[in-house]
Amino acid sequence: MSWWEVVGVMAAPGGVIVIVVGGLIERTRRENNRDHARNSELLQSIDRKVDHVSSRMDDHIEWHLDQGGKR
Repeated sequence: MSWWEVVGVMAAPGGVIVIVVGGLIERTRRENNRDHARNSELLQSIDRKVDHVSSRMDDHIEWHLDQGGKR
């Protein structure tokens, strides 16, 4: 067996491993990007809800201040 044949026989399994690992990495990256996008949407939704509650709380506190101890 020539030197090049030995190198080819040894490199072939490595090439297959590189392709498989590369495919797994790409799949993981796509899933990660999808998950990050979904989490970003959820955080924006939470932010809008907190802003709404904050506004309502401000209005409520002002109402109490305007009452000034009236009962």
